[in-house]
Amino acid sequence: MSQESDTEIIGTIRDGVTTWSGLATALLIVLALGLPYLPGTGQFTVFLAAQMFLFAIAAVAFNVLLGYTGLLSFGHAAFFGGSAYAIGFVLKYTAIQELLVLLPIGILAAAVLAVIIGFISVRHTEVYYSLLMLALSFLIYVLMVKLYNVTGGTDGIAITAPTVAGINYIELWGYNGYLMGILYYVILFSFLISIALMWVFMKSPFGLTLKTIKDSPERARSIGIPVVRYRWYATIVSGVFTGISGAMFALLNSHITPDTVLHWSHSGEIAFMTVLGGVGSFFGPIAGASAFILIQSEAQQLTEYWHFVIGFILFVVIVFEPRGIAGIAKRMYGRATDLRTGGDE
Repeated sequence: MSQESDTEIIGTIRDGVTTWSGLATALLIVLALGLPYLPGTGQFTVFLAAQMFLFAIAAVAFNVLLGYTGLLSFGHAAFFGGSAYAIGFVLKYTAIQELLVLLPIGILAAAVLAVIIGFISVRHTEVYYSLLMLALSFLIYVLMVKLYNVTGGTDGIAITAPTVAGINYIELWGYNGYLMGILYYVILFSFLISIALMWVFMKSPFGLTLKTIKDSPERARSIGIPVVRYRWYATIVSGVFTGISGAMFALLNSHITPDTVLHWSHSGEIAFMTVLGGVGSFFGPIAGASAFILIQSEAQQLTEYWHFVIGFILFVVIVFEPRGIAGIAKRMYGRATDLRTGGDE
């Protein structure tokens, strides 16, 4: 078979995969929209799906740094928890209860933290960047624990259900109706909008510049790219979208504490989701976050040593499939292509 024929077959397969991927994505979105109304769907299933969506935002945002810029952060809990606490403080100390006001406040808090923490950290690379992010995040954690009179300390802050367009739906419909009729869709649309925006960012010249910096910082500097500044921009973008995830988490869980949103282990969990899905793959972290939430939920029901289960899975992924779920999917696609081209010879 000629090289042109091989190329034509491979192109046809790729077009078919793209078409089916688009149809599968559309089907998943339709399924997500109708999930609360599917027969047999209960409150726990909707709650679990909402967790998948909000953590998928954080995982994709984390991948902006690790997968596209080459920076490993151990401090993303600062953006996640900072946004959650900003909403908690507004609800506790002001009369503001409107969701469309609370969300921008939470996102703004994450953006401010990302600007400050990123500015300090990006002047250092590799392990020093990671440790600085961890140290600054831990500082915020300690402040939230020690400033008990303001933050509630380890008791945290209760997150009352916000109003939507002035209507308190939890009083009108009860918690189950509020979760399945309002909050779930707020989280779902936040997920869809966030993923779409990050996709645009990563396919724009900004994203291509980040890839250049990751591949060769020296070459990027030689062609006039301000490497430190772009690393700072990437940290801000990643922090802002992680803040969206944190805001959604606060609303979904109705209560936040330093341990549930600011502890360093949450930064590790977000990193785990990204690695599980596939570092450098845009959609891989979405699958990684979903898989992590499902595994964690099942493991917690089976054993009190569920952390061991999570750790063992991370070990297996790193040793046997470093590219994660995305790597497995890519390998399967490659085998299908080989079989098709080989079968036509």
